[in-house]
Amino acid sequence: MQKTRHAPIIVLLLVAAGAAGFGVYQWLAPSTGPKPADGTPVQQQQAALTPMTPEEALSVKYEGLSESGTHALNDWHGKVVLVNFWATWCGPCREEIPLLVRLQAQYAASGFQVVGIATDEVSQKDVKDYLTKMVVNYPMLMGDDSVNRLVAGFGGNLIGLPYSLLLDRNGRVLKLYPGELDPKEADLMVRTALNPAPAPATLAVPAPAAAKSSKARTTAK
Repeated sequence: MQKTRHAPIIVLLLVAAGAAGFGVYQWLAPSTGPKPADGTPVQQQQAALTPMTPEEALSVKYEGLSESGTHALNDWHGKVVLVNFWATWCGPCREEIPLLVRLQAQYAASGFQVVGIATDEVSQKDVKDYLTKMVVNYPMLMGDDSVNRLVAGFGGNLIGLPYSLLLDRNGRVLKLYPGELDPKEADLMVRTALNPAPAPATLAVPAPAAAKSSKARTTAK
């Protein structure tokens, strides 16, 4: 009897938890359709993607928003690069911009670079207008439909925003980070990328000494 009386409560809790989880996914996921008036993201249908190769992902060019011309990620070859995918309508994206500004200011002298790529946007002008209201000390690029393939080329899956990936000085992916960056985790992964642990030294094994040939002396009988 005790179990039967509690069963409806358990079912209600499971339904509520499932609905909450779905709501979080909708809240984080970008959409290629019109945005709701209140800025709440809606769920996006993921099309089959052909990932870029890592070389293509580093060389694809996007229009600069904070300065004229186009830029590719390999423009910052030789630096540790944190690539941040964001959108003006995405609340967590807007909230983490001050953290990205701080990271850029704190670690730039050590060879670190933040690069923002606006994605899932309708108007480049709207993004530029938004940036005029923000204090941003790192380059912003205008993404297009290829950003999903770019992220897939680094082994990621851009199913929601914000989304960040960390590249080493040679353009190799070190970390994929879906969702809003945690300040402590972000500091740690940037410091680790800037000062990687040295590879363990390989002990040289001395080659065996060549055996000396010697003739045994015999005594004639």
